[in-house]
Amino acid sequence: MRKTFSPFRLVLCVVWALSLLGLQAYGQEREKEVEHPNGVVQDWSHRHVVYPRVGEIHALIAVQNEPRALLSWQAAARAGWRRGRGFPPTRGPEIGMERDWSISLGIGGTAKSMYPAKFTFDISAAASCPNDFIVYPVDVVGSATQPNLVAFSNLYSGTVPSNGICNRAVPPPGDNGTSATTKWSYNITAAGGRVSTSPALSLDGTKVAFVETAPATTAHFHVLAWKSGDGVDITTPNAQNVLKPVSITTGFATLAPAAGSGTVTDLALGSSSDTLSSPFVDYTNDLAYVGSDNGTLYRIKNVFCTLACTVGVTAAPSLDTSWGGTGSIATGCGGELTGPVVDGGTGNVLVGCSDGKLYGFTSAGVAITGSPLTVGNGTAHGGIVDPPLIDAVRGLVYVVSGASAGGTSVLVQAGTSSFSAPAPVTATLGAGGSFSLHAPSFNDGYFSSGVSSHWLIYEWALNAAGTGIELYGPTFTGTHTMNGGAPGNTLTVGGSVAVEFSPTTEFLNSGTGSDQFLVSGITGASPNFIEYNLNVFATLFPNSFPPSGVAGATSTQSGGTTGMIIDNASASVQASSIYFGDLGSNTAVKLTQAGLN
Repeated sequence: MRKTFSPFRLVLCVVWALSLLGLQAYGQEREKEVEHPNGVVQDWSHRHVVYPRVGEIHALIAVQNEPRALLSWQAAARAGWRRGRGFPPTRGPEIGMERDWSISLGIGGTAKSMYPAKFTFDISAAASCPNDFIVYPVDVVGSATQPNLVAFSNLYSGTVPSNGICNRAVPPPGDNGTSATTKWSYNITAAGGRVSTSPALSLDGTKVAFVETAPATTAHFHVLAWKSGDGVDITTPNAQNVLKPVSITTGFATLAPAAGSGTVTDLALGSSSDTLSSPFVDYTNDLAYVGSDNGTLYRIKNVFCTLACTVGVTAAPSLDTSWGGTGSIATGCGGELTGPVVDGGTGNVLVGCSDGKLYGFTSAGVAITGSPLTVGNGTAHGGIVDPPLIDAVRGLVYVVSGASAGGTSVLVQAGTSSFSAPAPVTATLGAGGSFSLHAPSFNDGYFSSGVSSHWLIYEWALNAAGTGIELYGPTFTGTHTMNGGAPGNTLTVGGSVAVEFSPTTEFLNSGTGSDQFLVSGITGASPNFIEYNLNVFATLFPNSFPPSGVAGATSTQSGGTTGMIIDNASASVQASSIYFGDLGSNTAVKLTQAGLN
């Protein structure tokens, strides 16, 4: 008989020891910037490959050395430590959402459904005003007065002085004292000049991998070894100004760049652009996977120079010719690929496409059984536009499309080793064809409970009649098979049939005791930013839908939001925050909101 097991028992000593190191309060910042071998990385990929904390022993062992798994389990252990020590929620819900800061990115902003990438300096997640930073990609052609990649520090600042632990009491000239400050700003342009997809960070935070592109141009893969202070406006001065970037258009590094050098590598990827495919970094093997707009999937080696690689000696990242003979594979789709996602348990690579199909390949580049899997119908809203969501412990993948062959929008579950066995399951979510669907989210019970009635996955779509917006919550059997057909769990939220929603975001907040679910309407909704409280510690794992206390805080952003990054490591003021791009104002935004702080 196979037993389900918690990794807290499997890797208890390691995880808890690492998690409890430095559990000092937020606000104990370091006085100067120093390097750190391992921090906490939060980027788009951590949203799309997840590691439940309860599962079969052999499955947990298979992924226990994956960096994303360890970061996920360490965060859960810290939350569990707080509860075990008798720490109650530190604050009750507050009314509304506080916009702590909003900084202009110039004439362009982060693209729809893409994410910033955040680095927390200390593995214990103790705040550091100078060292913790967040990187925003800018989807516009870069120039001497317009960056396409920007980073900010002093993140835990705020317009309410008592909440801004990084506020400067006596700010230097040109610094408003209550906003984040520019850490660096770059215009990196080999061809095209737009950073249309999400960046990826090295585990030590010293390097950024990203793709630069533009329509009808070749996509270029870059690794930036950023230098603090590059592109900071010290002449005006203006600590919040990003419009004096350091421009790098020639002289790209041909060898693996050293941290802090301010140099960048360049690798052309075929002859097509890249609209949707963010780079996914396989940290264990120092590889990156990137897709293109003509259905080609690339594999790049020596990305961050962490394995058989020497900085300044080994060549810059290059195509891995052991993958398909050339470093690239023609997936069979002729359209736009999503970001690829690697299953940490099997090493298989899964990627969606605008033709509405999901493609899967082994680490050797061989198509897995049943690939491709048809999900959507390939029409304007029937493609797959967000990366698949992988449960690496249970070997399952989830993917959505806004229009299927049957006319409905759909959420499909399949295996990551074969798309044929187990047989795929389809949840039908209502009338299709009005807008594209973006990534769904699990509730916390899916990660932490061994009881199948506690497991839910949430997604937004039209109702069956096509007259309003519905929140759906498909359930699961005891074998983790999603229940197909029309979900019994629905919540009518009204709104316009034209509303397209951002990728959903879920997190369990140890400071307030609530499992929270965030989403933003991209078009036609006001308020267009909504927080739902799915449960609280006192009533974990409700068996009904919608859960009690589902109503939450709302806010209006000028054009809806991009994908969201949540800093959820502490219950202290300003410790738990939401970072995103405002699609209407081309700004980088940080909120602290009801139930979060």
